[in-house]
Amino acid sequence: MQSVEAVDLSGLNPGQREAVTLEGKSAVVFAGPGSGKTTVLTRRAAWLLSRGVPGNRMMVVTFTRAAAQEMKQRLLKQTGGSAGITIGTFHSIFLRLLRNSGVPIPRLAGEREQTGLIRELLIGSGRPADEEAVSNTLSQIGFCKGNLMLPERMKLKQEKNIAFRELFQTYQRVMEQRGIWDYDDILLRFHDLLRGDHPLQRRFVHILVDEFQDINRVQMETIRLLLPEGGTLFAVGDDDQSIYGFRGSDPGYMLDLPRTLPNCTRIVLTTNHRSTEPIIRVGQQLIAHNRLRQPKRVEGTGKAGEEPRWWEPADEEDEAGQILDMLRDGVETAVLYRTSTQARAIIDALVRADLPFAVSPGDAAFYRRWQVTDVLSYLKLANHPDDLDALVRVVNRPKRYLFGEEWLDELQRSSRERNLPLLLCLPKLKGLESYQTKYLERMVQQVTALRGCSPAAAVKRVRREIGYDTFLSAMAKDLGHDFQTLAEPVDELAMAAAAHGEIEDFLDHIEQVDRKVREQPESPRVRLMTLHKSKGLEFDRVVLIGLHGMVLPHRRSLQVPDKMKSRAWEEERRLLYVGLTRARRELILSVSRTRQGKRVGPSPFLREMGYTGEEEGPVAQPASRSRPDPEQPQLRYAGESLTEGETLLHSRWGDGVVIRVESLEGSAPGRKVTVRFGDEIHTLHYELSRQLGLLERGGGQ
Repeated sequence: MQSVEAVDLSGLNPGQREAVTLEGKSAVVFAGPGSGKTTVLTRRAAWLLSRGVPGNRMMVVTFTRAAAQEMKQRLLKQTGGSAGITIGTFHSIFLRLLRNSGVPIPRLAGEREQTGLIRELLIGSGRPADEEAVSNTLSQIGFCKGNLMLPERMKLKQEKNIAFRELFQTYQRVMEQRGIWDYDDILLRFHDLLRGDHPLQRRFVHILVDEFQDINRVQMETIRLLLPEGGTLFAVGDDDQSIYGFRGSDPGYMLDLPRTLPNCTRIVLTTNHRSTEPIIRVGQQLIAHNRLRQPKRVEGTGKAGEEPRWWEPADEEDEAGQILDMLRDGVETAVLYRTSTQARAIIDALVRADLPFAVSPGDAAFYRRWQVTDVLSYLKLANHPDDLDALVRVVNRPKRYLFGEEWLDELQRSSRERNLPLLLCLPKLKGLESYQTKYLERMVQQVTALRGCSPAAAVKRVRREIGYDTFLSAMAKDLGHDFQTLAEPVDELAMAAAAHGEIEDFLDHIEQVDRKVREQPESPRVRLMTLHKSKGLEFDRVVLIGLHGMVLPHRRSLQVPDKMKSRAWEEERRLLYVGLTRARRELILSVSRTRQGKRVGPSPFLREMGYTGEEEGPVAQPASRSRPDPEQPQLRYAGESLTEGETLLHSRWGDGVVIRVESLEGSAPGRKVTVRFGDEIHTLHYELSRQLGLLERGGGQ
């Protein structure tokens, strides 16, 4: 057994040394960005070994397999090996312990099998089944399992939530029929194993957990069940970097440990060894506005550097151009964004300039989004009227009442006999009702008229004349979604199309984008990723793009009950903080004046960081809490939540999207709501319009 002196404590600052050498009690270590939390965790494990703790009585949990491997390598250097310590992710450790306990383990579903099943279920229920829809559904299921919310325990009222529960139940049933688990089932099964008395509850006297801010309910409860009386928990993380609320993570578990865990001390690491002083300072200005956090005054090591720079490009294309100009210096650069749609412009620009870059396939999947594929299918059909895949995809988008598959064989036979393209043979199908023939003749005329149009003009015609926006509006209502969310990819496509003069050139460019994403360099100097994916990484230069209102905080993150809005705001602020703190030497923050052709304001978070540019963009307003007044019956609608991006139905103007909400005082209190109906914008008194029956909530709310 090693002696205490054999453990290398050199180079540790006082806070790190206190954490590593703590005796006889549990600890929660709040480790700010670049404060050496991995070093602390590794040396803590080595120090415990040196104090005579048997390796088989210790568990070290990391959140990724790469982190677990790094931990083993560091322990090898520190102690000559990991000495029988149980090291790994929650999933890998719990799976190993289940097997060792004699629990039969079914086959684990791979990502492809899992996404394939979800796609089948979405298609079967008549819902979108593109990559984003599949990913969101899997995230929802993971969130529920991580919080021990199984479908049979759900009591729901809203139609869209009931539909999700039914899909969740079907997913579970099919998985059971196939005899397979997903990875969340490992956590659930291990949690169930420990609910009774089990020898594993006495095995680990020291449990060390990395990235504790990302822990969810099932993981927290399992740790409590594993930790024996007199055992210690060593939890390391940064509550200011808790950004996975959509998966069920809750920084409250970390913040509450000193109160909920007996004999637990709090240690705060505040020295940032990564970034320059100006970058640290702007990060602290931002995160200090959060209330649900452990206060910590992060300081640097005196690294000098330039102040973060603010860019105000005209639009996303100008923003991408400025990034290309900057990349000529060869500095390692990460371009970070809130949503993958925002990556479209910079990816297009890099492909046109033939500059190598790395991006995850999911972030580069813009041209495979189902709405984008729909519109592009119309463009393909215009130039290639024999494209059967494109024709089948859009023949009922919008509805033309040609259902089933029997007509496909007849269509191809008719095309051969008449020597005409498939598109032109559609209205000539046998057995059509007169109304079907009318719809199909109109489709042929509309698609044929796209030929020769510029890509931008063609996209506009598909949306307005062919009626694709109307189709999206109806779908939004059916699914309980807001129209703006469904239409955003098409808005972005319109911007992309404007860079090309001919449809065929545009389609060729899209194929080139797909090819470049498949052929990424191994060691790129330019990396593109979402803010979520950037966590745990660091780069010499970081560019944060698209920092607009209703993007940060994202409008969808704010579509929660009023009592949860504050938490949603704080997580969005933490997400921006994560992006800022990835930078070692250079930080650029970019907020364009327009996005997708519309005037936009900067994120409200930017003013907290010292930005003095344009006025803030629109943000969600809390619902009025006024009590109904008998003399003002419209106030019975004052308690309805109302946020930007929500869909409303007007008796005259049809579906519209809320773009601003303002409070009204005086003789007619309530809310003034600004709504975009197609090309028109109207301002209405929300409560009065509801009282008079002029407005209905989108999605049947």
